[in-house]
Amino acid sequence: MKYIYQDSTELPVQRDFIEDLKTFLDITSRVIPLENSIIEIKCKHKEALNELNSRIDGMNNFEEKLDILLRKLVNEIDVEDVIPCANAILQTCSENLGKKKEVLEAEYTKVENGTSHEYKKFEGRILEALTRFLISGVYGAEKRFELFSTTGSISGEMEGWVSGLQYHYRLGFTEEALTVEKLLGNLSLPGWTRTGILRKEEKIKMQDLSEFLVSFLEYDTQKSIRITLENKKANRKFRIEGGEHRYFVYEDDREITADKELEAFIDMENLAGIPEKVQAYFKTNIRIYTLSKVLLDEEDAVSTNQIFDCLKVIAEQYGVIVQECLAKGHNKEEITIKIEEADGTRTEKYITRAEIYTQLAEVGSEGIEIAGILGVDNKIQIKDRKYLIV
Repeated sequence: MKYIYQDSTELPVQRDFIEDLKTFLDITSRVIPLENSIIEIKCKHKEALNELNSRIDGMNNFEEKLDILLRKLVNEIDVEDVIPCANAILQTCSENLGKKKEVLEAEYTKVENGTSHEYKKFEGRILEALTRFLISGVYGAEKRFELFSTTGSISGEMEGWVSGLQYHYRLGFTEEALTVEKLLGNLSLPGWTRTGILRKEEKIKMQDLSEFLVSFLEYDTQKSIRITLENKKANRKFRIEGGEHRYFVYEDDREITADKELEAFIDMENLAGIPEKVQAYFKTNIRIYTLSKVLLDEEDAVSTNQIFDCLKVIAEQYGVIVQECLAKGHNKEEITIKIEEADGTRTEKYITRAEIYTQLAEVGSEGIEIAGILGVDNKIQIKDRKYLIV
């Protein structure tokens, strides 16, 4: 299946862009109001805390000034008999204001502690809404996958990043243990061994690793890999690292590929096929993926209320294709792509500029700003934009 513009040139990303765009619009419509709710809660609580703090400060200020005033008055009158009266006034004031301040301080603590609890549920809903979208809907993102295998379980993580936006997922897999055979098929690596009955000689022997377990795996979109393989007794360990047809193999901390005689026995073509096999494994065996955090310029975008800014980064990527669709399409009011099947059959999918703008405008000023970035606001804009998508 191939995704093309109306002029039959290929899209820079081979995905159903119209569906991704619709999903992005839906996500924006859901997430922006949630973030605005958090901002509103924080503002209200900040106002409440400022008012309580102002009242407490006012009482402290009153008590301090009353003490100064009374002592000045006592000194001016210079009659010892008035001192007990002044002390009684200060004592009464301190007791009355102290009780009131205790009430206000308790209220301050209650508001302060309740703030995060109140908006945490909105933060959870934001992450939930973004979970299904970010993992595959961010164009041009670099990605790195990691897999960890312990006794009886496999877990993993995925990190994606583009233009200051980062997102992290926790991954769950369909099986409890991963063997070399399951991941890579047959794999053998050479090593030196001493053989002979009467006279021991060192010879090269191929070690079949099919039953070894994959204890660690790292893979990225540059097709670089790092794999650690261990036998079931965990007393033998091999490591494979590399990419771009250049791979390094280690047994424990000794590099096998540094030994020219051993390196000659390594099937480098087989190693070069590892990235594709790893990619296929991740595609078919990730059972659970949970968005754990979203960062913008290394700050937590959820807790600092920068999700809208994250959406603008994504909109920049989508806007490139929107503008190309308008430039290469027949109708300047529609964003249209063609889907070409393997047998040459072509179908069209489209969404109108008006549909996009209307949906985003309902979100408010943030939605209208997103519409401007996409280039579907009231002014027809077919711009020459530099491609960010890779």
